[in-house]
Amino acid sequence: MKKTLKISLIVLGSLLALTLLLNIGFSLWLKYKLPDYLKNKTPYEISYQSLNVEILSGSISAHQIKVKTKQPDNLEVVALDGALEDLYISRLGLIKLLKNNQIEANSIKLKNPNLKIRLSKPKEDKVEKEPIPFFIKNIEIENGNLDVTQFNRTKYFSSRKLNLNVKNLSLNDNPNELPFALDSYKITANDFFFLLSPAYSINSSKVVTNNGQLSINDFELKPMLDFKDWEKSFKNQKSLFHIKSKNLSFNDLIFNKTKLGLKNTNIQKPEIIIQNRDNKIVKSNDKKSNFNIDFQNLDIVNGKLSMLKSNGSQSLSLAQFSANIKDFVMDEETSKNKIPFTYQDYKITGKQFFYDAGKYYTMDLSSIDMTSQSIDLLNFKLNPKVSRAEFIRMIPMENDLFDIAANRIQLSGINWKIENDKPNIKLKNAKLTNVDANIFRSKIPKDNPKEKLLYSKLLRTIKFPLVVENLNLIQSKLVYEEDKPDSNGPGKVFFTEFNMNVKNLNSNKQKGANTKVPIVIHCKFMGASPMKVNWNFDTANMRDQFTIGGYINNLPANEINPFIKPYMNITATGTITSLNYDFKGNNDVMNGKFRIKHKDLKVNVLDKDTKEKKKFLSAIANLVVKKDSQKFPEFVDIYVERNKQRSFFNFYWKGIEDGLKKSLLVIKI
Repeated sequence: MKKTLKISLIVLGSLLALTLLLNIGFSLWLKYKLPDYLKNKTPYEISYQSLNVEILSGSISAHQIKVKTKQPDNLEVVALDGALEDLYISRLGLIKLLKNNQIEANSIKLKNPNLKIRLSKPKEDKVEKEPIPFFIKNIEIENGNLDVTQFNRTKYFSSRKLNLNVKNLSLNDNPNELPFALDSYKITANDFFFLLSPAYSINSSKVVTNNGQLSINDFELKPMLDFKDWEKSFKNQKSLFHIKSKNLSFNDLIFNKTKLGLKNTNIQKPEIIIQNRDNKIVKSNDKKSNFNIDFQNLDIVNGKLSMLKSNGSQSLSLAQFSANIKDFVMDEETSKNKIPFTYQDYKITGKQFFYDAGKYYTMDLSSIDMTSQSIDLLNFKLNPKVSRAEFIRMIPMENDLFDIAANRIQLSGINWKIENDKPNIKLKNAKLTNVDANIFRSKIPKDNPKEKLLYSKLLRTIKFPLVVENLNLIQSKLVYEEDKPDSNGPGKVFFTEFNMNVKNLNSNKQKGANTKVPIVIHCKFMGASPMKVNWNFDTANMRDQFTIGGYINNLPANEINPFIKPYMNITATGTITSLNYDFKGNNDVMNGKFRIKHKDLKVNVLDKDTKEKKKFLSAIANLVVKKDSQKFPEFVDIYVERNKQRSFFNFYWKGIEDGLKKSLLVIKI
């Protein structure tokens, strides 16, 4: 037993002695031979004031190091130029360093580095992937000034007063994943620059971590090219982004090869500019990235947003906005959906919204307030870009020109989801207050031969489930004007103090939902007379059957002259004390009852072309139209066939017109 112990101690002692001798020998070799090795075997001129090597720990330290590339114009190697005060390396793989020029170590620390680095030119026609040139788990830089350029002198990375501490770093050469992963980090840096891609760089005046929170001052995601050059070079990208922020901060960073996770992200005063190409993008064969993005809480404060067309003109803008998004997730699973992300909740507020809505319109809003359950819009305006005369010249066939404003639009009880790649939208209430809508149509352009669908069929053409339980139009004004080539100015009908309730507006695609749509309207016809309308249809009815009825009371006859003059070639004076109608119809015909009562009613029959009064016919007409309606029939029957190239309201008006003609003009004019 004693002999075995003695032998073991001798062996152990011998090993320790051998290790000590090797450590001393290798240290002496490094001290006296390394300068020659570096001089003769590497592309650099390297000098140092002192060098210390510990073979047991694999650690190296050096003091007052200077490095310079022997042939700075040789693009095949990385060019170095500069100095650093101290270098500490632990567990360095010396064999790989000497044999393959690969740095593999547990940790490295650079103190006061002041280095300019030019990367080597990538090798062409590579058969195999080049190995990652360094693998260091832990990196520490103290008070560094670094400038890194690509082989063509393009700026790649730079920073002043850089202090960095990274734990458990691992690199990744898979282009479809994040380029690296790490456990934790600390950083402070001034004048930070990083070339994110050939199209973008990231800039910041100051980067600092404090108690786990990263703060980036004067953040900027900046395009490296102007739009025209980018458009030629990146044909598979739709948009060019330019983003600035006064401050960007977040904490609890999760950064591995397949996931980027941030908690409590806060973006202060961002300015976001997005410019879109006009032509279609070229599809790329690149594989989709398979990493996940997870923002547990994202706040944007006092931002600005602009979207530009290819020519630089504005297509959308938001002068000021703030947003909060909770539990935003974009991963491999969500990327399969039409909306490639999910969230738990959001809130967006904004002011002075503008949108270029195409060839004929722009849209404005003074403010927006949105959550996942509600939308509140103030001072909505849909503005024509052109005058009526210009619009008539521009359109190939007859069409409506809209000029619409609303003081407030409120949507509440929003519930929507994606099912089978289609939206499913339910809305409890939609409320539009103080709408002022003007609809103008000219009959000068040729007729549009396309069938105008009745509203029941129009709703059925919506390809996804849509249900609005209550739609209310409050204290509004609607004006319809129609201009005929043979009339002196447009015919005009308008409604003031317009209040409408629509229940169960639907697209007939919600299983088990009620498809019947009742509509009730209260307003003043021509701004003067109380009017009520009851209108009903069923989106499930394939014949598009409907009923519509109502009344108008105490209407001064001259108030309807702007519309009956161009269409019936008559004018009227006196009072229509009541006008009642009850119609039913479908996509082909409409019939029903029409009754009118009046007082002191007189009509003037006009010449169709000159619009001058026809005295003889007017006199005959007024012999029939007595001073009161006691001798009038209680009601007349109306019957009209639908012109399917005209709207529902044209169909509706034709029923009223037929009733007026049969009631007022029993002679043919």
